[in-house]
Amino acid sequence: MRAAKFFFLLMILFFSFSSARASFGAETLTLFVNGEKVGEVHSTAIGGARYVLLRDVAEALGFSIKEKDDVIASYGERTSLEFIPGAAAAIIQGQILALPYRLVKENGQWWFESDTTLKLFGKFIEADRGKNVTLSWQKSSDEVVKKAQQNSQKTSEVESKKPQKTGTYGVVNAVRWGNKDFGIRVVLDYEGPVKVGLVSGVGRLTLRFDGAAVSGSIGESPYPELVRMAVSQFGDRAEFSFVHRAEKVERFKLENPSRYVLDFYDPKPIDKEAPKVVTVTQKKPAEKEAKTTPKPAENFIPKANTKILVMVDAGHGGKDPGAVANGVLEKDINLKVAKLLVEYLRSKGMAAELTRKGDYYLKLSERTQIANSKNASVFVSLHCNALPKGRHAKGVEIYLMALPSDKDAMELAKIENRELLNGDLESTEAVDKKTKVLLQILGDMQQNAKIQESTKFAEVLFSKGKARGLPMRRVAQAPFAVLRGAAMPSVLVEMGYLTEREEALKLKNPSYQKQLAAAIGSGIIAFLRK
Repeated sequence: MRAAKFFFLLMILFFSFSSARASFGAETLTLFVNGEKVGEVHSTAIGGARYVLLRDVAEALGFSIKEKDDVIASYGERTSLEFIPGAAAAIIQGQILALPYRLVKENGQWWFESDTTLKLFGKFIEADRGKNVTLSWQKSSDEVVKKAQQNSQKTSEVESKKPQKTGTYGVVNAVRWGNKDFGIRVVLDYEGPVKVGLVSGVGRLTLRFDGAAVSGSIGESPYPELVRMAVSQFGDRAEFSFVHRAEKVERFKLENPSRYVLDFYDPKPIDKEAPKVVTVTQKKPAEKEAKTTPKPAENFIPKANTKILVMVDAGHGGKDPGAVANGVLEKDINLKVAKLLVEYLRSKGMAAELTRKGDYYLKLSERTQIANSKNASVFVSLHCNALPKGRHAKGVEIYLMALPSDKDAMELAKIENRELLNGDLESTEAVDKKTKVLLQILGDMQQNAKIQESTKFAEVLFSKGKARGLPMRRVAQAPFAVLRGAAMPSVLVEMGYLTEREEALKLKNPSYQKQLAAAIGSGIIAFLRK
């Protein structure tokens, strides 16, 4: 009798655990490796995307998975796959990968988007076991929901009619919101070979970005009572659905950098107004704004009762030379342009100061502490870029502190995050740990207004730099330690690549240094004037 009771209790515990583990997933997917079934995985829908239980996936593939040191790690024989809660990023063999989704925790279990999970574990298997495998899903009903990319060249007749993917994808980096005189403006920042389509319905419209992933930096609508937004990822298509009660909606695209703008005119409260069909009209902003907007004066005119101060940071210095290539020390170029920038701003009537005035070393945290103590309006850190032997790039890049937009941005951040300790550079492990902490912080602060303002700041600097003839390359984002503590809009400007001989010679040229300073300065003035 006692044994029967014990067995009964064990069965209750077993089914309770199974229920807790599977309650969030209403169905299961079958996981295949190279076409052979390896296991069943619990699955559920979240925000229009299909998520799977990470523990199920890892165990089906023969890996263990543990929560350790604020990361969720799956361990192999030689390496590990690490997910960072709160941040859209994962790490394989020390390489930090920007992801279109974040982890979701429910009932004590970790879930992740199904297709991205396949890609990550495919990379993990290749790194750990040296095998190139094809992972795919199949619904428990045997209906195929996702086919992995085939290694062979055989394709079906239907598949051969589809456009072939090049392997290059775009990304929607951010969604910015503004409360204008006419209503609500939404700006979607994206980059890469993206095709944008729009579908309008009753009280709703949907933007489709084909060939794009959603960045982890996407937040929620700050005006949910007027315009609500839902974000979904369907394979390589990102969708943004907007619920509204606007009288009319206008749309237009802007280039360099790429943006898609939606203007919701006179939106009414969603919960108090009946939905209706609204025609979305194409707007031509250039012609319209040219007639009404006079060209502003270059000199800065501060707003009433405001104190404006620009803090200019010359990167590296003293015992830290920064990048060294083609006979040029980065720290020297940074300081020269920083001094010219302060001189330019002051000549236009704007207060500006330097974090360092000479060739000495400052810790990364000290630089933003100076800006905060002076209550600066903006913070600009000047740097020069460099690439390993065999790689080439040119141009000016502007970065803000946010989740990484790509691998190169992440690698640059890790280089710039390295500090000197007792005369020696920090170890790779210490820099990786610092960068992981920054990624976790960013996962919790993506809706911080400072990130939105820094994005606007970077856009204005890019536009002014291009207008003044600088070789502007891109606006990107990554977790830079020097920008972490800034309480104001802040950017890091990489003025060019010292590893390119032609660009190194330009950066040494006093005339080009003045051109850089004037272009950056005009962008600062334009931003602060708004």
